[in-house]
Amino acid sequence: MPLAKKEYKSYDALILALKASPVCTVLKFLLSVTQSIMQTAVMAVATANFVDTAAEILNNVRPQNDIYLPLVLLLAALGVVNTIGAVAKLAGARVSVKLQRKLKPSLVKVYAAFEYKHIENAESWELISRVTRDPVKSIMDGVDAFIQFIQIIVSVSSVFLLIVTQVWWAALIILAFSVPMFWVSMRAGKKNYQAECEAEKFNRRTDYLGEVLTGRDNVDERTLFDYSDEVNRKWQEQYEAGRKIQVKVTAKMFLITKGSSMILALISLLVALTLIGPVVHGQMTAGMFMGIISAVFGMIQKLGFQMSRSLENISRVGEYMKDLTAFVSLSEEKDALMEPDAEPIAIDLLEFRNVRFRYPSGDRYILDGLSFKLEAGRHYAFVGKNGAGKTTITKLLTGLYPEYEGEILINGTELREYSAGAVKAMFSVVYQDFAKYYIGMKDNIALGNIHTKGKEREAAHLAGLDEAIDRLRDGIDTPLGKILKDGQDISGGQWQRVAIARSLISQAPVRILDEPTSALDPISESLLYSEFEKLMDGKTTVFISHRLGSTKLADEILVIDAGKVTERGTHEALMAQKGRYAEMFETQREWYQ
Repeated sequence: MPLAKKEYKSYDALILALKASPVCTVLKFLLSVTQSIMQTAVMAVATANFVDTAAEILNNVRPQNDIYLPLVLLLAALGVVNTIGAVAKLAGARVSVKLQRKLKPSLVKVYAAFEYKHIENAESWELISRVTRDPVKSIMDGVDAFIQFIQIIVSVSSVFLLIVTQVWWAALIILAFSVPMFWVSMRAGKKNYQAECEAEKFNRRTDYLGEVLTGRDNVDERTLFDYSDEVNRKWQEQYEAGRKIQVKVTAKMFLITKGSSMILALISLLVALTLIGPVVHGQMTAGMFMGIISAVFGMIQKLGFQMSRSLENISRVGEYMKDLTAFVSLSEEKDALMEPDAEPIAIDLLEFRNVRFRYPSGDRYILDGLSFKLEAGRHYAFVGKNGAGKTTITKLLTGLYPEYEGEILINGTELREYSAGAVKAMFSVVYQDFAKYYIGMKDNIALGNIHTKGKEREAAHLAGLDEAIDRLRDGIDTPLGKILKDGQDISGGQWQRVAIARSLISQAPVRILDEPTSALDPISESLLYSEFEKLMDGKTTVFISHRLGSTKLADEILVIDAGKVTERGTHEALMAQKGRYAEMFETQREWYQ
C-alpha cells in the first residue's frame, strides 16, 4: 500500500482503510448504517407496537396471548441491534490489523528515503514524530468518526420523519440548533489537534525522561545515584507544560459543545410536553408517544455528545492528513532504498578536494577547504578535538549529505555520480553510537552484508566473540537483549564486538571506525584498535578519534582542525614537528603508560 505524494484530505482516512481491507471496511460501514436504522425507526415502531398491545390487553380489548408476538419482535430487534454492533466492531478490528500491517511499512519506506538533513532538523523531526507516533489509531479514529457521523445522519433522519408527522416545528428547531453544533465541533477538532502539535515537543521530552525513569538500561545508575526524584520533577514540569496547552483548548470547546447539548435537551423536553396533548385526545397512541420520545432522546444524545465527538475527530484526522501531506512531501534522497551492490567497486584512490560544508540549519562551515588523499590498502587516523569535523567527513563519504562544495573523488570520479547502491557498498562504518539490534547474534552480524550468508561465525571469531557465544544459551543463534523470548543480554564491550563483526562481514573496500570506543578506557580502546588493525591488514581503514591511543597503528595521521587538515604524517614525524598533534599526544601520554 504505497503512499502517494499528494494532498491528503480527511476523507482519505476512509480510502486508506479501503485499500488496507476493502471487504471489512465496506462490511463495517453497511453494518453500522443498518444498526442506526434498527436503533431508531425499527426500535421505535417495535416499542410502539409492544406498548399499544400491552395497553389494549390491560383494557381488556385484546387477549393476553397477543402480547407475545410484540414482545418477541421487540427483543429480536434489540438482539439484532446488539449483534450487528458486535460484528461491526469485529470488522473494525480486522481493518485496524490490516492497516497496521500495510500502513506502517509504507510509512517506514517513505521515512527511509528522506534526505538525512530532515532527520537532524528539529522541525521536520517533530513532523515525523507526529505522523509516525500512532498512525493506525489516528486514521482509525477518523474512519470511526466518518461512520459514526453517517450513523447519526441516518438516525436523525429517521427520527425527523417521525417527528415531522407529529410536531413539524420541533423538527425545524432541532435542525436550527444542530447546524451551529456542526461548526463548533469541527473547530474543536482543529483546535485540539493544533494544541497537540504545540505540545509535541513537551511530549517528546516526557517520553525521553520517562525512559530514563523506567528503562532497563538506566536501572544501575538510578539505583547508584538516586536521581529519580530530580528527573521525576523535570518529567512533571514537561508533562504539565504539555497538558496545560491541551486542557485549555479542550475545556473551552467542551463548555461550548455541552452548552449546545443542554439546549437540545431542553428542546427534546419541549417536544415531549407538546406530544402529551395529542396522546390525551387520542390523536396519538401511547405506544407511538413512547417510541418517538425514546427516539428523540436518543437523537439528542447523538446530536450532542456523539456528533460533537465524531466531527471533532473528523477535523482532527483532517489535521493529521495535513501532516501526512507534509510528511510525504519531504525531499528524498535519490535511490535511497537501493540495496548495496553485491560486488563493490575497488577503490584505488579517495580524494577530498577543497571541500566546504555546513549543515542546513547551521551558520558556519564545519569543513572549510578540506583536502586530502587516501590510498588503497593503507591505515589512516583522523584526529582532532570534538567538533573539528571528523564525523562530518564520514557523513559526506557515505552519501548522507550530498550538498557540499568542492569535490569528493573516488578513483577520479565525483562521489555524487555513483549510484546509491555503489556508495553503500564502498564503505563499512562502526559508529560511536552503534546500534543494538535485539535479534539473534547471527542475524545481528548478517546485517553487515545482505549478500553474504554463512560467514557470520567466521566474522564473530575474528571479532573475538567466541567466549561470548559459548556462554549464550543457543550459541550464535541466541536472541540478544530482553525483548524476545529466551533473549540474553551481553556486556557493552561485547556489543561493540558485534558491531565490529558486522563491519568484518562486509565486502566494502573501505572500513571506518568512527569513535566506536568512546565509552572504553584508553588502554582497552588501544587494545581494540590493535586487534582491528590486524584484522584489516591489506584493507583501507580509517580510524576517527579525538583520543590518540590508536594513532601509532596508522600508516598516516591527519590532524583536523577548524574543518581543514592542519598536519599530516606518521606518528614520529608529527611528534618531531612539535605542533598541534604533539601537544595533544603529550597531554594524553599518561593515559597510555
